[in-house]
Amino acid sequence: MFVGPYFDYFHITYYGVTILLIEITAIIHILLNKRNEPQTAILWIVTVLYLPLFGLLLYLVFGINKISSSELQIRIADQLIRTKKHDPMHKALGGHQREQVKHVFSGGDRSSYPIFQSALDRLLPGTMPLDGNSLELLNDGTKAYPRMLEEISKAKSSVHLQSFIIMDDAVGREILGALERKAREGLDVKVLYDRFGSMKAGFMFRRYGKNVKNFSIMPFSCRNRFIMPWAVQLRNHRKLLVIDGETAFIGGINISSNNDIRWSRKDEYIHDLHCLVKGPAVGELQFSFVRDWFYVSSQNVFEILKKEYFPPLARHGNSIVRVVSSGPGQDYEATEKVFMCAVMTAKSHVWIMTPYFVPEKSFWKLLCASISRGIEVRIIVPKKNNHWYVQYASQSLFPGLLESGVRIYEKEGSFSHAKAMIVDGEWAFMGSSNCDVRSFKLNFELDFVVQGGDFMNELHKQFIYEFSASTELKLADVENKGLLRQLAEISCSLFTPVM
Repeated sequence: MFVGPYFDYFHITYYGVTILLIEITAIIHILLNKRNEPQTAILWIVTVLYLPLFGLLLYLVFGINKISSSELQIRIADQLIRTKKHDPMHKALGGHQREQVKHVFSGGDRSSYPIFQSALDRLLPGTMPLDGNSLELLNDGTKAYPRMLEEISKAKSSVHLQSFIIMDDAVGREILGALERKAREGLDVKVLYDRFGSMKAGFMFRRYGKNVKNFSIMPFSCRNRFIMPWAVQLRNHRKLLVIDGETAFIGGINISSNNDIRWSRKDEYIHDLHCLVKGPAVGELQFSFVRDWFYVSSQNVFEILKKEYFPPLARHGNSIVRVVSSGPGQDYEATEKVFMCAVMTAKSHVWIMTPYFVPEKSFWKLLCASISRGIEVRIIVPKKNNHWYVQYASQSLFPGLLESGVRIYEKEGSFSHAKAMIVDGEWAFMGSSNCDVRSFKLNFELDFVVQGGDFMNELHKQFIYEFSASTELKLADVENKGLLRQLAEISCSLFTPVM
């Protein structure tokens, strides 16, 4: 008669001890892997303790970002291909490197070399400012896609496309169809896409792009890796198209009908910015693609670094461009370094346009501190965000920012995915990066720093338009919120490290 209760007690104790041991293991893992992020560590420890099973699942999926192990694999691949890049005897890249050096911007008299360029030289030693580029600002996919298709149609040797999102819709099929036609003509056509952002892309290639070589790059298909739920935290967020190694498109626009007013429903339309680049900087963008291709493919490095990928590039304009690729194992935290450099070296103003503004405390504190030395800081965010939890986390920062003197604008109308920064009207930063922790620490991003040329005037006019289409927030607008709204914003802000 005592067997039943004893049996139940034994199993309750057994399962309780098992869960406790798993929690202790998880906490040890958190302490070892989040030791440089105390706030994040506390968040996950509390989550694991107070939500025993669900908290463990959350940590498994969102807390373990696999940076350390993935970073080692990526770094090994990166070092190997960089070694070949700087090998003067390499047939494909030796001449290319010698040509690139001719275009490195020196500023003439070193005393007149811009302070921000000197800072970036030290912060990003693997990059260099290249003179002689032309850049054209492309507003929305409505303008970008026709230009991309036009350049693809003129391609003679290679077309390399990389995108976080490739949708199975009208635009996706149109671009993939253009790539398929070029592949049938015998051109070298390669596509990289993020498996998380482009979940249906694999099916598309089987239907529309059978001759197009393609790989998903993050999070599931990196070589020598198992499919693990936590791998979803590492994402390749880059958007790039390189044609014949001479023309490139870079920015924030994915491959989706929602970016094209001809195909999108009004309530789903996405505003965004892209850029067409010609000149020496295209060589660095091409190398970024080749480096990623080498990591995810099984090809030998000598098979990938083809001479036709890196033709001699003549001057096309007066813009000085520094290509910035950021990501674990490559140029880690490069995006964050550029944002930090902007605020620390600014002489008059910093204007930031971003769909997701959820940086770490250190950065928004730096923004507030810059106000004390007379720097004007303006931030444009969308009034209508496609991720409500990110919007809540962002809005939790607004009172402190506004109280310090930071000016915040909410862009009216359709969702704005545009991302760019202008500093002192002298230089700018644009590409795939958002001003958030994910772009700073988790994502693989591709951006550029630009100084001079007509592009600066174009981007300045775009910012003026964005301001005019936005409503400036006042401190009174964000104070006196209801208790539930305050709790929602604070709760969402706790998950800033994984947004």
